[in-house]
Amino acid sequence: MARPSHVLALLKERKGFSILEFLVVIIIFSILVVVITKFRSDIGAVQDLITKRLTGRRDVDQALQAMASEIRGAGPSSLGAYPIESAATSSFVFFSDVDRDGVFERVRYFLGTSTLEKGIIEPSGNPLVYATSSESVSTFVQGVMPTSTAPIFAYYGASYTGAQTSSLPLPIDVTSVRVVRVSLYVDISTSTSPTPAFFTHTVTVRNLRGN
Repeated sequence: MARPSHVLALLKERKGFSILEFLVVIIIFSILVVVITKFRSDIGAVQDLITKRLTGRRDVDQALQAMASEIRGAGPSSLGAYPIESAATSSFVFFSDVDRDGVFERVRYFLGTSTLEKGIIEPSGNPLVYATSSESVSTFVQGVMPTSTAPIFAYYGASYTGAQTSSLPLPIDVTSVRVVRVSLYVDISTSTSPTPAFFTHTVTVRNLRGN
């Protein structure tokens, strides 16, 4: 296809041309400009969308890796309580030294409204107490899409080898938990249509592994 500049050059070489021919050239030139501009815009939008989706996936992966590290390091509370306080399909409460200060915080992950929330209680006072009124809650992962087929938290006992499909029955006996599986469907799209991506981490609680 001839470029617009070439078309104009050819017309200039002629002794003359009509107003109608000139208008046709202008219209063709305008259409080409619009098409090229739209093409470049679409390419830029696709690249931007891909970048945002990759960033969203990376952010969720990093968040779940941080959670896995906290669960892996779960241990007795600073008052001597059992490492796991409660375990359910949509919430998990345990003790872990999340800020590496030698004191075990009470950590609570729970399902919010399309979010995974995180609550932390730093023990305080003398003697130390975990005051629920001092819990600091923040959004940990946004765009969570709960499903009945994949609970957010599933728990396995000492016999878990990685091949089992059946988790511990409800209600969970926290003293039987040795492995925690975290599974999330997260909408990482930037469009109006949800595009869920599946994330999962299986974590062995290190301090309970030999029990």
